Amino acid sequence: MKLISSIRQLQDPVSKVAQAIPAKTMDVRFENVHLSIEPGSLTLFATDGELSITAKTDVETSDTGNIGINARTLQDFLRSMYDTAVTFVVERQEISDHGMVHITTDKGQYKITCLFESKHEKYEKSYDISIELETAEFLDVIQKTIFACSVDGMRPAMMGVLFELEGSTITAVSTDGHRLVRCRKNSSLDIPEKQKIVVPARVLSILQKLAQHESITMCIDADRRFVRFIIGNIVLDAALIVEPYPNYDAVIPVEHDKHVIINRSLVYDSVRRVGRFSSIGDIKMVIEDQLLKVLAENTNDGEAAQEELPCLYTGEPVTIGFNSKFIEAALAHLDDNEIRIELKSPTTAVIFKPHKEVEDDKFMILVMPVRINS
Repeated sequence: MKLISSIRQLQDPVSKVAQAIPAKTMDVRFENVHLSIEPGSLTLFATDGELSITAKTDVETSDTGNIGINARTLQDFLRSMYDTAVTFVVERQEISDHGMVHITTDKGQYKITCLFESKHEKYEKSYDISIELETAEFLDVIQKTIFACSVDGMRPAMMGVLFELEGSTITAVSTDGHRLVRCRKNSSLDIPEKQKIVVPARVLSILQKLAQHESITMCIDADRRFVRFIIGNIVLDAALIVEPYPNYDAVIPVEHDKHVIINRSLVYDSVRRVGRFSSIGDIKMVIEDQLLKVLAENTNDGEAAQEELPCLYTGEPVTIGFNSKFIEAALAHLDDNEIRIELKSPTTAVIFKPHKEVEDDKFMILVMPVRINS
């Protein structure tokens, strides 16, 4: 078998499909990029068993065949070369499934081992929901939710983002038990009956790297067990998390009698500075009059910090504790200059949201307080 292409034309699809390959695996099938050669085209495929990525590119060839090449070896070679014409000639060893790929460029000749394979047959699933999403909008949803996913393998459902599809609204939710994010977007779809799927955080993380086109098509299979994302000539197929997602509505407070309106950058910078003085990573917020005080102390070394920030406050004075990293992350994912903090007591969940979205409630981050010493 022989094919002719350019380094650049192969670099992009190889690097994209290689995203599916796990960092460590004992199974050689998951270490390889699978190449399916057909007249005029090359299809590349890689998988970790639960997630797979397929890409197509045009090449000069009149041959047909299927081989597997170690992904890291192929990637390293392509990355190390400048853009130039490249020729691949594949030879099969006698009485063996193994072979050798002879690579020729204007710089020299190279040899990489390969494995001859049968044609990769993908099981075609029945997708009954197909949604076209604007890339920028979908990436915004991922960026605003993925950071709050759990990394605890004992709670698999929370290791992904819940997508609820109903009417013309897409609601994305993530939580790790200490914080919760809910993000709503309008879409052109019209789904009469609410549908729920949980997409693994790793899948969404890979999508962030793959999405370069104006739109992404998300397809959901009829059994609600698999999802497909189509981005130009790239197809990502993945298994959904089928564990039931926690009832997140139950932890969102319905009524708050205390409200703070404050500049986001002001409080974000303050939390970052003051939080460094905490021996256990917690900060204390004291809100009274029209001031928000941020305090922390290192009881081991006698270090402490306190800052006072102007704000608009409605409610009785309150003192509440937080994990400083959770507050930093929440504030980092709010885009607006002016934010609204809603709270009720030192032991109930606190909501952070853009001040301008008080009415439509499209985006909110909930953070659970921590117990503090008086």
